[in-house]
Amino acid sequence: MTARPVVHVERDLPPELTSAIEELGLHVQVNGWPAPQPAGKIIVVVSPKGGSGKTAVTANLAVALARRHPGQVVAVDLDVQFGDLSTALALRPERTLAQLVQANELDATTAKLFLTPYGDLFVLAAAENPADADVVTHGHITTVLPLLAQEFRYVLVDTSAGLDERTLSAIECASDLLLVSSLDVTSIKTLRKALDALDTIGVKATRNFVLNRADAKVGLDPSDAADAVGLKPVAMIPSSRVVPTSLNMGTPVVLSDPKSAVAKQLEQLSYLLAPAVDNDKAKRGWRR
Repeated sequence: MTARPVVHVERDLPPELTSAIEELGLHVQVNGWPAPQPAGKIIVVVSPKGGSGKTAVTANLAVALARRHPGQVVAVDLDVQFGDLSTALALRPERTLAQLVQANELDATTAKLFLTPYGDLFVLAAAENPADADVVTHGHITTVLPLLAQEFRYVLVDTSAGLDERTLSAIECASDLLLVSSLDVTSIKTLRKALDALDTIGVKATRNFVLNRADAKVGLDPSDAADAVGLKPVAMIPSSRVVPTSLNMGTPVVLSDPKSAVAKQLEQLSYLLAPAVDNDKAKRGWRR
């Protein structure tokens, strides 16, 4: 029997709120420990339905941010069983998140040793073997992400489809959420249900709606998606062959085809999350 995802809170909730959360298939657990306060942004990319383009968005956005803020961006693959962020970047990491959480010390210095460089970006890869994923727990995630945010200005987190326990743990740490959906009824309805669940548990992170394949001829209009989700898209990424081609090559679109409409939307998204400022040259990241 699959365990229900856990929502961790610092104090007891009113009985009626606890019951509402339990009805969503979640379990409430009172922890009582204070979470470390991160300095950088933790941007968690969420898509309740698989195949919506979440990993492509994460990889391209991370690279786009790292080009503007060299050494100050880290991407974390939290799809610990079947994550393919490394594949999207043609990386063969020697160390992974699953190995990191088994280290004797779990601090910022140790975490840096488990990162894989990709140009000016750093990547914390998922488990190499799906069987190793079970070692990554809620406590590990709520420790590692804030540690990275103390060292990097931007922490991009790619999650698995749905709202499993690890994704909920990342959402607890998030300053910003990127909610990715493709232009189809199933994806949009699933995202709306996920947002209702986040409302129920009181998630405060800033929400940004990214509509993928926004020009698909499927009888829906982007305005329909906006009305259903309750958020206006901050980026509308068109359908394009350059996306699957770039994934197969392991080179993000923002590098392989920077003049494409897809790349331009992703670049604009990077500026939304990290507005250009005069002192952007400040060095806060870690460089090898």
